[in-house]
Amino acid sequence: MASGDQTASGDQTGTMRLLRPYLLRHWWSLVGALVCTGTMTAASLAAPWPLKFAIDHIAARGASGGGFDLDRDDWWLLAGLALSVLAIAAVGALSSYYVDYWLNRAGERIVHALRVATYAQLQRLSLAFHARRHKGDLVTRVTGDVNAVGTLFADTLGALSSAILTLVGMFVVCMILDPLLTGLVFLLAPLLFLVIRHYQRAVKKAARRQRAKDGEIASLATEALTAMPVVKAFGTEQFEHDRVERRSEERLEVGVEAVRLEARFGGLVDMIGAISTALMLAVGVFSVAQGRISAGTLVVFVAYSGKLYKPLRDIARQTTRWARTMARLERIGEILRCDEVLEERGVRPARSSRRASGDIRLEHVSFRYVPERWAIRDVDLHVPAGRTIAVVGGSGAGKSTLGALVARFYDPMSGRVSFDDRDARECPLDWLREQVGVLQQDTILFSGTIRENIAYGRTAAAWRIEECAHLAGATEFIAELPRGLETVLGPGGAGLSGGQRQRIGVARVLLRDPPVLVLDEPTTGLDAVSERRVLDGVFSLMEGRTTIVVTHSMPLARRADEVVVMAGGRVVEVGAPEDLLSRRSAFGNLWSTQESPLTKGRVGERPVTSPSRGRRPAG
Repeated sequence: MASGDQTASGDQTGTMRLLRPYLLRHWWSLVGALVCTGTMTAASLAAPWPLKFAIDHIAARGASGGGFDLDRDDWWLLAGLALSVLAIAAVGALSSYYVDYWLNRAGERIVHALRVATYAQLQRLSLAFHARRHKGDLVTRVTGDVNAVGTLFADTLGALSSAILTLVGMFVVCMILDPLLTGLVFLLAPLLFLVIRHYQRAVKKAARRQRAKDGEIASLATEALTAMPVVKAFGTEQFEHDRVERRSEERLEVGVEAVRLEARFGGLVDMIGAISTALMLAVGVFSVAQGRISAGTLVVFVAYSGKLYKPLRDIARQTTRWARTMARLERIGEILRCDEVLEERGVRPARSSRRASGDIRLEHVSFRYVPERWAIRDVDLHVPAGRTIAVVGGSGAGKSTLGALVARFYDPMSGRVSFDDRDARECPLDWLREQVGVLQQDTILFSGTIRENIAYGRTAAAWRIEECAHLAGATEFIAELPRGLETVLGPGGAGLSGGQRQRIGVARVLLRDPPVLVLDEPTTGLDAVSERRVLDGVFSLMEGRTTIVVTHSMPLARRADEVVVMAGGRVVEVGAPEDLLSRRSAFGNLWSTQESPLTKGRVGERPVTSPSRGRRPAG
């Protein structure tokens, strides 16, 4: 139990340390809010004092039950007391305004800074990190969890500090008026804090479970909504509904448990406050009867006793909310503290570095995604600048992993990948991303116009975008769209075919003009006509660049300068395609087992030729 408490305490300490820089940036707003909170508390404490003076100096003369006359001094005193009531109310209202304004403003700015920092950190973290995480859970951290921190400042922090200052202020004033009654009023305070401490831990644990379940639900919903065509095709709407419903029921149980804890907490606080008020009332009347205190003083104690209930209840409520927010902040801290990023050893500014020639070497490279199995093992490969190699082999042979290592999506476990005889880990990442263009099997498009998708992440002249679209073979279908390049695409490029999306992807890479290309199955899943049009753009893209083509297509592989055959994560064969086909070889076996329209020729269609190499596939 002690170990668990130490862990929780350490987590909370680390969380507050994480939040400290964001607090320091807005210390003046927080200090201003604290000063105004003190002023507002003082106004609240002063509120019953005009009544005390009215009772002690005026109304006490009628204590016997008979009436009495008000003299000139009484009228002046009443006027002063009435004005003091208005002044106290005005000071309290003005202080309350500035407390709300400063805390909300600081909260919004801190939320903005945290959201931007969390999202920036997610962008920095490696693909290995993202491959293990559910996207919905990460989105929940950037949105819901970060927003909860704003609520912490806007509501919880102000209410909690006000309640604490009110309790401290009432204790000081009451001690000055009568220590005995003060002791009775605050007699049960230690018990209250023990109760708060106990329930704070329980609520925090429940809050952690709530946020974990929220993340699971968000992940399942995101996954299903993203794959809606598959859901519809397999008729699994009810299956997906049941999966989310089960998680939601688990979330319901945790939520009800948290509500039960909070309600039980509030009930205990009410009982503790009621016991304290009953003791104070009984002893207070007895003290007035003995003449120890005045009736006005008893009125102040009764007023404070009534107000004591509110700060106690606020402390009870806000500490549970604080615990919940700390659980959310810990989830943000987990992201911000994560150091799973690609190492950068380079010291030269990336933008001032020269363009790579494109000479690539893999020296004794090994890599695995999971500890149980190597994806590639002890790979040695040299790709001279300007040459094209095709990486072929069966599924799971390690082809895509080799391309991912060249693009430096991952770093090898052993060995090294070098560009122009420089270890990729010594190259600044932003420079490396400029040197390597990646065209994946399915081009991912974003909401926006076609022009914005081609120029994704860059500023380019209109003529340059149009030129890249033309070289990619996309001009024809773009011209048929309602607004051409200004046509707005739906999420994921909805409304475009796979071939059209790929051609936009080719244009996007052309615009970057990288010296090195990694083409990962660029024609998989396309029909014959779309494949031919995409290949026309791909060959334009390959011209004059170092290119690594990961492909199952033997005719496409045959266009390369060299073929690399992989099996079981190792390179088993390297050679010119014609040389390998002229003898018994692994590449020859793959060629003979693949039936391809490109191999046989398509009736009524011209053969595909490469603008860069001017040759067509044999066979």
